[in-house]
Amino acid sequence: TEHMKSLSKKMQMELKFAACLGPNFDAKVLEKARKDNDFEDFTTLQSCIEFGFLQKFGSTKYVWAHDQIQQSAYDLIPLAKREAFHLLVGSRLFMSTSPSEMESMIFFIVDNMNRGSKLIIDSDQKKELSQLNLQAGEKALLASAFHSAVKYLLTGISLLGPNSWDVKYDLTLRLYDAASEALFVTGDFPRLSELFDEPLEKAHSFEDRLNILNNLVRALAVSSKFEEGIAKCLSVLSQLGEGIPTDITADVHVEEVAQVKQLLQGKSCQDLLSLPLMSERRKLAAMQFMNHALIMGFVTRPKLNIIIVFRMVRMSIEHGICNISAFAFGCYGSLLVNA
Repeated sequence: TEHMKSLSKKMQMELKFAACLGPNFDAKVLEKARKDNDFEDFTTLQSCIEFGFLQKFGSTKYVWAHDQIQQSAYDLIPLAKREAFHLLVGSRLFMSTSPSEMESMIFFIVDNMNRGSKLIIDSDQKKELSQLNLQAGEKALLASAFHSAVKYLLTGISLLGPNSWDVKYDLTLRLYDAASEALFVTGDFPRLSELFDEPLEKAHSFEDRLNILNNLVRALAVSSKFEEGIAKCLSVLSQLGEGIPTDITADVHVEEVAQVKQLLQGKSCQDLLSLPLMSERRKLAAMQFMNHALIMGFVTRPKLNIIIVFRMVRMSIEHGICNISAFAFGCYGSLLVNA
């Protein structure tokens, strides 16, 4: 850092901007972070290469020669001004990025703006940054960068105002849905359990609660809370209009068997393969929750499981097949073999 402090102000500023862009960056990204009149050309970047601070790959890609060199460049920014500097960099990147470029720039923008988010007071600007965090979080989820997704999505939630469920409903719901998915995948169950209550209470419809309920049930399953998980599945299924009997008497069993056999009568394998795809959201959700209950009940609720298999087969025949239908037909076949 001391050596860098002896460099020209122009080069120090270049190093500060570059240090905020991570271990590697494109020259075009650095250019967006500058003011138009900050630098005349790329001579300072070339000087950084000559000093051994950066290495160039390809025509526009730059990489720090060592992480300690990047840290030394970052240390040029006074500690008290770092949040403001990051907010400046992120804001410049955001303002100079077109909608078509946003996909490739989102992490650079959000990483910097988040570092300075405490300085944002305006509620509209907070909402805008919350939306950007949702975009970054969803992109991270798709890339299986789950820990990064958690960071972005929880930051997005923290930027929402106290009345966000009233004035920013869609944004709020999407943030909670995505955050619950990311927290589940990372196994952060303490924070996940803290997240459930608000969307379950404030979501406007039962359908809007389904994603949260799905992740709640999955969390109960991996925590070996099978009875609680099965009870939650049965409750959801009842609200979906697919009530499952819990008192499995011989009469109930016979009736369920008869209904499945009647639906399958005269159908060939080709007929089953030619069934249409299930498209109704509530039916797809019901299949999902029956599948969860089935997996949790293999050891604890074998009688209930048989009824669930019958219901899944019936639903597949009556409303179309989905990816879970294969498992349902496989289980049904296993029941026939072991009958």
